[in-house]
Amino acid sequence: MPRSCYPSVRMLRFLFAVPLGLAPRRYWPSLDTQVPVFRAAFASALATFLLSVIISVPAFFAYAQGNASSAVDMMLQSTGWRTPPPGAPAPTVAGAQITWVSSSMMLPAFLFFTPIGLFSTYLTVTGVVRMISAFVDDARGDPILSTVDSVARRLWNSSRRRAAAHAREKREGVDVPDVLVTGAAAGLPDADIVVIASRRKADWDAGAIVVTDDKWFTLGAPVEQQMPAGWRTLYPLTELHHHEVLRRAVRYTLPPLAGARSTSAR
Repeated sequence: MPRSCYPSVRMLRFLFAVPLGLAPRRYWPSLDTQVPVFRAAFASALATFLLSVIISVPAFFAYAQGNASSAVDMMLQSTGWRTPPPGAPAPTVAGAQITWVSSSMMLPAFLFFTPIGLFSTYLTVTGVVRMISAFVDDARGDPILSTVDSVARRLWNSSRRRAAAHAREKREGVDVPDVLVTGAAAGLPDADIVVIASRRKADWDAGAIVVTDDKWFTLGAPVEQQMPAGWRTLYPLTELHHHEVLRRAVRYTLPPLAGARSTSAR
């Protein structure tokens, strides 16, 4: 491509980036590989503000003209200068005066009580806020789009977690009490004992201290394994002979050791 075309290409990419600046901020890094979204952030916010002006100014004048015409028409009808529509009662002078006075509040009424006014107000406010954010190097996309994206992602992730949990519980089968075996019996000879659980345990992560009634154990990396009764999680425990400072400790009552006469862990 001739070098003379490069400025045109850069300008075209910049123009494409302006509307993309409305996208939620989390998409910007991937978009920026194609078009300069970060560099066009201020221009995107400025374009939003200018769009609000283009929309609101003619709409407000049309709204104001309609309200003023209604107020004048009511005043003429109440004084007898104009005949009311057939079947409609003639407005009173007091009512016409109230309508005339209320027309002086047309701008707030237009901005906050008409659909196009609310839309233009939103564009104005968000455009200004986004320009300030871009100026202080903290650019953001459109707030509504960002909120919708955030809510949708939370709902999607929550749905996926529920589906995964349901699938896992189905794979694990019936929730049964924990089983305690020796490390050798569980195929984990480096562990003194192993807790076999039909459900994963919260906070039972590798390195945690498991505090029982008479002993402390260090928890090794959990192992997941398919067994005849279902999918099981194996928690290898190694006895601590010298108590350490408790940083991540969980309380637990050991079940009887499978195959042992005593109910305490050996």
